[in-house]
Amino acid sequence: MEIDLGGNCLRRFIIPAVDFRATDYICLIDWQPCNVTPPTVLGHISYHELLKMIQDDVPMDGRDFIKFPSYTQAVERIVKLVTEASRKRVGSQNRDGFIRATLESRKQMSQSSPKKITKIALS
Repeated sequence: MEIDLGGNCLRRFIIPAVDFRATDYICLIDWQPCNVTPPTVLGHISYHELLKMIQDDVPMDGRDFIKFPSYTQAVERIVKLVTEASRKRVGSQNRDGFIRATLESRKQMSQSSPKKITKIALS
């Protein structure tokens, strides 16, 4: 449902029904009847402009995203990671696997801090 407020649209979020008998997590919610909207970070970028950026391999570092109160460095890393995955992998399963593997690798790297090794070597 959209409410027009003098040129601005307000979308009311309605929680979709969950299918608890689903055998895969992507089947939990049937998104077909839902009006899915783009994330607010990408709200000012058109679909065609975003597709062209991915196809032309435009670097995301110089892209000026709107700053939101909840916008953090973690969000920026995820946006870059998803963009990189979109360029490298075709298909949702390949893209999901790439993102999960990258995040797991980063998690393992953060657990083995080089500072601990340096302190032991200097003592």
